[in-house]
Amino acid sequence: MKVICALGILVVSAGMALGQEQPISSDEPDSLDEIFGTEAVFEPLASSTTTSSFQYTVAHFPFGGGWNSQIMLGNASGKTASVKVTFMNQAGASAAVPLAGKGLQSSQSFSAGANRTLVISGDSSKRNSTNAEEFWAIVTSNQPLGGFTLSDLAAKPPAVSGAVGAQSLAPSKTFRFPVAVNGPNSFNAQMAIANPNSSTTTVTIKVLNSSGSVAGSFQEILPANNQTVFNLTDKAKFSSSLFNGAVAVCATQPVGLAVIGVEGVGQQAMFGTAITTDPCP
Repeated sequence: MKVICALGILVVSAGMALGQEQPISSDEPDSLDEIFGTEAVFEPLASSTTTSSFQYTVAHFPFGGGWNSQIMLGNASGKTASVKVTFMNQAGASAAVPLAGKGLQSSQSFSAGANRTLVISGDSSKRNSTNAEEFWAIVTSNQPLGGFTLSDLAAKPPAVSGAVGAQSLAPSKTFRFPVAVNGPNSFNAQMAIANPNSSTTTVTIKVLNSSGSVAGSFQEILPANNQTVFNLTDKAKFSSSLFNGAVAVCATQPVGLAVIGVEGVGQQAMFGTAITTDPCP
């Protein structure tokens, strides 16, 4: 079976009469390399004084060791957006990432036309020429954006052995997500937390059982612009039986979060996890 997926922006409008569906075009999302110099994206002027008022975190951007990642940004604001994407390593230093068609880049600044979907991708031809490294990124814009990050593993491309996606969220002091741990399918959750602040942030992670009570907690101390990645079972103790519950993330300053569900041992399946900004318990 061949599956065809077209990426873009979906706009839902209430009040449309039945029978008025419009055909979905086959337009591909625009990569920065393809559309620089077109009406969709153009280099901003150096003298621009536009103030960024929206910030998003790409808390998990692995590259190398077979991994490649790409950030998809949708501008549904109806206005041209001035956007900047800045890459950093786990220690908070500016990091150059091999981007498709652009070479090693630590940041990308561009203007995104209204209702366009853009893709910033790692260079897939270099995914096996370097060891796996964990990056993360801050996205700033003067218009609201929808963001999604897709990472896939292909030790022998074009064959892909695993892929997972996560929404790029605005930083928050509180997050919550459902979780399944252990059991016959060996569930787990990989958490990536990034601190986009200029000072140290304390993050408290609380595990809630199915009744909503706190079953355990631990803390992560993140210096300015640092990022950490860990499996939940590395930090909290669970029995071998299936645990169903939730995890609450409570930070002293707004942080970025990405959660990847994991199932199986050895050849693992990965899945994205829905995250909300519900208050901490």
